[in-house]
Amino acid sequence: MRMKNPDKIKTTGPKGLASQTMVLAAIEFMEDVGDSAFSLRKLASKIACDPMSLQYHFKSKKGLERAMAEELTRRISTISHTASWEDRLKHLAYQYREIALAYPNTFKLMQQFWSTGLADYIRAEYVCQALVDAGFNDNQVTSFCLGYYACIIGLAASEAGGLLRPADDADLQDIQRLPNQGFELTKKLAPAFNAIESGQVFAYTVNLFIEGIKKAL
Repeated sequence: MRMKNPDKIKTTGPKGLASQTMVLAAIEFMEDVGDSAFSLRKLASKIACDPMSLQYHFKSKKGLERAMAEELTRRISTISHTASWEDRLKHLAYQYREIALAYPNTFKLMQQFWSTGLADYIRAEYVCQALVDAGFNDNQVTSFCLGYYACIIGLAASEAGGLLRPADDADLQDIQRLPNQGFELTKKLAPAFNAIESGQVFAYTVNLFIEGIKKAL
């Protein structure tokens, strides 16, 4: 059973558009133009908003980006605490993957902040509780919690960015042009790299992480 997320926050302000409206528009704009072309000035022009209104609500571009990452985090659901700790962590991992694939440009912002805000803390509490329920001590919980997020967010961002995709024809041609000496394994494994299925590396690595930390119990 999925849990209802209690972290939906509605914020408004006296200047221009509501901050939530700005955040949603910023996410859409980021997905359209990418991080290199994203700026407060260009966003303000896109949504017909005074740039000072963005400054008022978010203080800086970094502040807006944190709010954007927080909005994506709010969309990540959890399951009941009655589920096993392993299933809770796996479910959450796949929620992050789903968001990353849907919003690849904005998702990368999650790697820039220790926490994006309340929604992030709620999910971190959820992860820590799962680890406590597993029987890990405080030092293990903090280390494994940070390791979990580094693993999951890094994996999801890598897949969304194309790193975990199967080798395509251009990649295979590059491999074929490599010298035979010194690249025997690369050439031998080329068909296997080409045969990788969507989500295969993510699933394998998530399972490996969970099974790995189990050995510390």
